[in-house]
Formats: sequence, C-alpha cells, structure tokens
Amino acid sequence: MFRRKIAVVSILIVLCGGFIEVKAQGLKFGRLNSLRLSESLVRGNSNLSILTVLGYRYQFSEELKAGVDFGFHSGTYDDSIVKEFNSAASIDFTYSHGRTVELYGSASAGYGFFTGILANKFIYQFNPLAMRIGNGSIVGFAELGWGYRGLLTAGLAYKF
Repeated sequence: MFRRKIAVVSILIVLCGGFIEVKAQGLKFGRLNSLRLSESLVRGNSNLSILTVLGYRYQFSEELKAGVDFGFHSGTYDDSIVKEFNSAASIDFTYSHGRTVELYGSASAGYGFFTGILANKFIYQFNPLAMRIGNGSIVGFAELGWGYRGLLTAGLAYKF
C-alpha cells in the first residue's frame, strides 16, 4: 500500500515538473537554471541526522526562480529506525545581485512520506535569509530558516 502511494505521488510530481518545464521554455527568461544538492542536520527524538535534498530551479525572471526538491532522511525516533522521503515545490526570490554573491529568500511546501512509527504529513520550509556564492557553473549556497530542513541548509548548485 505504501509503495503504491509513493508511485502515484512520484508520477504526479513528474507530470507537474514536465508542465512547469514546457511553460518555462515558452518564456523569454525561462530556462533550467540549476541542479542543487544540499545537506541539512535535522533533529530526531534525541539525536541529529542528515537530510539530503536534490532539487532543480527554473529562472523565470532575474528575481524569481521556482522548482522542486526531493529529499531523503533516515534516523531514529523512539528507538525505531524511520525513513523519510519527501517532495516539495519551492520558490526563490532574489533580493540583491552582486558579481559573486547573491542574497535571496525561499519558501517550500510539500509532503513527507515516512516508514516506521511516524505518519505521513505536510512539510514546509521558510528561509528568509539565503546566499549563493560564486559566478561560474558551480556555486555554493547556504540558507537560514525553519521547517522540515532545519535551521541551516548548505550545498552546491550546478548552473546550466
């Protein structure tokens, strides 16, 4: 039953992503902007573990990017091993462009699927302060906020 739910949601996410891609390519600014890989420390019942997120972003205008994130997390909760698979739609708004530093904020909302004792649930992340550093194809980023990814997220992005 759980595998069937994951398959249905995965198909819906792929279809939504395809729709966003077709619509974005019709726009003047629309292009695949970046693939992102990030790590976050998240708190379980009594320990910290790592949430890994892979995502992509389309650039709709100079200030606005949108995309989707897919995450995986494995940890312990009440002495049971719990695995989480999640997906979330995300939007980034750039405050300031510099030669090598870009300041932005982001918000994400989606759904988390859990194995073990936890129930599936709505997830969100709000990062009012975030920064990208670099001006080549590979840039680093750090985000400060709260939600399912925790307080601090850091990672690398590859720009197309």
